[in-house]
Amino acid sequence: MEATYDAITNTGYSDLTIQDIADEFDRSKTLIYYHYDGREELLVDFLDYVMKQFRTMLPDSAESPQEELETLIDTLLPTTVEEEPFQVMLAMFELRVNAPYDTNCRDQYLAVEDELNTLLVDILSRGVENGEFENIDPETEAELFVSLLIGTRARRLTVYDPEESIASLKEAIQYHIERITATSEGNA
Repeated sequence: MEATYDAITNTGYSDLTIQDIADEFDRSKTLIYYHYDGREELLVDFLDYVMKQFRTMLPDSAESPQEELETLIDTLLPTTVEEEPFQVMLAMFELRVNAPYDTNCRDQYLAVEDELNTLLVDILSRGVENGEFENIDPETEAELFVSLLIGTRARRLTVYDPEESIASLKEAIQYHIERITATSEGNA
């Protein structure tokens, strides 16, 4: 998987071949073909690998629900991105485009979206329970945030350069967080 990561950062997704991965791997191309029928099958496993890495970066419930939500957004949507992680993010986006045609790929993305949705429902529910968020429907808000996050990530990858700031996009999401955040009488 590390060889695949290196190959993607050097080659990109569209031109990536098994040979590119083998060139980054300390073993033979034959060994790759022993485990995978081709590039797409390997990339589905790579997607799982990247998602497991990503899950370790998610916030824990030690923070307040609002801080946890903001940390999650910052993790998923860095304001600027270095070229190497940008190439991997772009490859994951290009792989997402294949999801309608590849059920394994689609299943991976659905699992990630379900996990993200579950995390958001938990954060929002705890925020409502402790009075940090308005009396919102956590399930509906979670769906909205999943769509906002995926859509903003797609915009980041398709119309922004890696080093270009997406601060304005994140400000729009922050504005929504502020709208659902409960205000105390002292802040009103």
